[in-house]
This record gives sequence, structure tokens and C-alpha cells, in this order.
Amino acid sequence: MANSGWSTPPTAFVEQIDQDMETKVRTIALAMLIEVIERSPVGNPDLWKANIDFRAKNVALADAYDANVDARNAENTGKKKFKKLTKAERAQNYFVNDLAAGKGYVGGRFRGSHIVSIGSEDFTVTTEIDRSGSITMGKGQAALEGIKPYTQVFIQTNLPYAERLENGHSTQAPDGVYELAFISVSEVFR
Repeated sequence: MANSGWSTPPTAFVEQIDQDMETKVRTIALAMLIEVIERSPVGNPDLWKANIDFRAKNVALADAYDANVDARNAENTGKKKFKKLTKAERAQNYFVNDLAAGKGYVGGRFRGSHIVSIGSEDFTVTTEIDRSGSITMGKGQAALEGIKPYTQVFIQTNLPYAERLENGHSTQAPDGVYELAFISVSEVFR
């Protein structure tokens, strides 16, 4: 075969382009997954409206109790004194610190629900609890290892309440998760 004058054959150029695309897609997909995980709220029953209202009511009742004790003590000067709750007693008292909702709840299901799939969507609903996001990140990285150039990457969650979170239902993520993650990564890799 005669030398065509190319110092590098065109096939090597195509292979390099494919390898560069593969690296770029993997890098962008990982950046997107990191953004999604970091923006994902982790449920905290202390922030739930039902618990905030319940605690406020109980604090008001404890304050009323203390006011009643003060009034009784004023009436019974020189007689047996009634004891007010100390701050430590209030802090330990389930009456003030109990939960109206979410007893036994462990947050992190949404953070653990993000799925990375290659070529097509995956409609699995996961039950993984991952407060830190490290398990989800590891699974995402593993899914991206076999990526081929020019393939679609899907990062999604299929939890029934995910759409509500995306629409600002969480005080931890009032502007959602996925849309902001996409905007952020798009800006970096513009």
C-alpha cells in the first residue's frame, strides 16, 4: 500500500475523537450526578410543619404551666412553693420535644433514589437510603464505566414524591433539584 501522505491515519483521528467524547460525556454526567445528589434534600422531621406546630403548642403549654406556678407561688407566700420547670427539664421533657409526625423516620431515601442509566431510561423505584450520597455516587460511577461515545445518559429518580420536591415542596431545596443541577452543570461546561 502506498503512503497517502498522512502522518497520522484518519482512523486514529476518529478514534481520538471518540475517546475524547467518551471522556467528556462521562465527566459531564458525573458532574450532573454530583450536583443532583448535593442538592437533594434529606428529610428532617424537625423541619416538618406538623412538628414545628406541635412543638410550638407544647412550648406554649409549658409556658402557661410556668406562669400558673408563678401565680400560685405569689398567692401562697410563705407556704409550700410550686416548682417551675428548668430549661434542662424542658429539654428532656417529651412533652415539649416530642414529634407529631415522623417518629422513627430516617432521611436519605430521595438522595439514594437517583439512578444513572445508559441508552434508555430505568423506571425502577429504589428503596435505598443514602444520607451522604456516597452509595448513589458509587453506583452512578459504575454505570458510567462502560459508556460508549455518543450514547445518551439518563439521571433520574422515580420516587412518587420527586415531582413535588422539584416544584419546591422542601424548605431545603425550595427551587427544586434537577433543573438547578442542569443549569449549574451547563454553565460550567458551556
